Amino acid sequence: MKSIRGNLVSTLSITITGVVVAILLATDLAVDSWIDSQFDKAMHTKVGMLMTLVSEDEDHLELHFSGEFLPEFTGNIEPEYYQIWLNDRVFARSDSLDLFSQHELPYLSLSLGENKVVNETLPDGRAGRIIYTRFIPQIHTLKGEKTSFDDELVIAYAASSEGLDFILWLIDIVFIVTIVCVVVFIRVFVRKTVDVGLAPLNSMNAQIAKLNFSKDSDTIILEKPVSELLPVEQSLNRFIVENRQLYLREKRLTSDISHELKTPITELINLAEVISRFPEDNELADDFVPEVLRISQRMKNIVTNVMLLHKYEQIKLPKDDVVDVLQVVNRSIGEIAFDNVEIQTTCSECPIQTNLMAVESIIGNLLKNAKRHRVLGSEALIVVEKGATNGINVRVSNQVSGELENVNLAQLFEPLWQSDQSRSANDCFGLGLPIARTFAEAIDAELTVALEASTITFTFTL
Repeated sequence: MKSIRGNLVSTLSITITGVVVAILLATDLAVDSWIDSQFDKAMHTKVGMLMTLVSEDEDHLELHFSGEFLPEFTGNIEPEYYQIWLNDRVFARSDSLDLFSQHELPYLSLSLGENKVVNETLPDGRAGRIIYTRFIPQIHTLKGEKTSFDDELVIAYAASSEGLDFILWLIDIVFIVTIVCVVVFIRVFVRKTVDVGLAPLNSMNAQIAKLNFSKDSDTIILEKPVSELLPVEQSLNRFIVENRQLYLREKRLTSDISHELKTPITELINLAEVISRFPEDNELADDFVPEVLRISQRMKNIVTNVMLLHKYEQIKLPKDDVVDVLQVVNRSIGEIAFDNVEIQTTCSECPIQTNLMAVESIIGNLLKNAKRHRVLGSEALIVVEKGATNGINVRVSNQVSGELENVNLAQLFEPLWQSDQSRSANDCFGLGLPIARTFAEAIDAELTVALEASTITFTFTL
């Protein structure tokens, strides 16, 4: 399983470590190269100085060397060495060479003006470097005229490189130790930084784990708001509110279903007990079967409507039928024997492509609701008209009693909700309008309700 924390720690550690190591490595190479070049530069300077000590009188060469001013060529404490060859024979050498069994530096053949630095073991056994160069010394005649000596000289200057090697090794060791410390520090630092950065997310996760939909006060609250998590917090709180409403709705629905079924079941039990107690009463026996049939039919209607509601909830129905809405209205009025109703329309035919079964169910339930809940003796009004963008509007209006004035109209579409809290009606279950709303959503239609004075109007828009 992938871990955001692990990926962040690994990615940041590798990336930062790589950058730091690259910088340190480049610095190490640059410092090593600079120190090495400075050592070679010092050797070139020293051998150049020795070359200036060679002079010529007109007939012979002389080396003007003073051990007093150049003690490194005479002493035995970290001595340095030089040697000069004339015509491939030793012309002069430093006194420091006489201190050891190896009295001469190795000879190296060069072309005129060539310089070469080689690594070599010095006569005293130390590791060192020798720089060789072939040159022609400049001389002056007695008349002050400047000329050149015809013979070529080869000069070698040797010095220990152990100090240089020690510094280079020391730098490398410091570099390695620094890398190890940097890697450890970066790992700890990145891990700590990631943990601090993920702390609000962990806090949010802990709050989610403790959520309880039964408590209205349970919401996600970040103690230290983080801009990246604010949208998540808002979305989660909206999700919590919606799910709490669904939870309460399902809880109420379960209670209402139990109540609706409990009443007919209780009636059946009572009938069975009466018949069993008075088996010889023919009048009770004659009423038993019709009552059982009526109660069973009521239970069947409740279960059928609940199943219908849940079957088509959150689904989309195909819209392959061409439906004349006005014909559906007239047919539904005849099926439910709805009298004292007025129909107004702006079209002789109102066809639209939709789902016939859904439209019939919606209009049928709206008309049944208007018939059942209108004020006794009042007239219902049905308006069928063309709407915007070739749509069809169906408005069903009827007068109602004042008990709906203080009711939230959204409750009318809640399953098993009834304005009559005693639920005394035998043919009303509070499922007609929820089924109508479910079918409307299934065919992308709109079903709204408005209450003005004592007139309630349901608008069905296709």
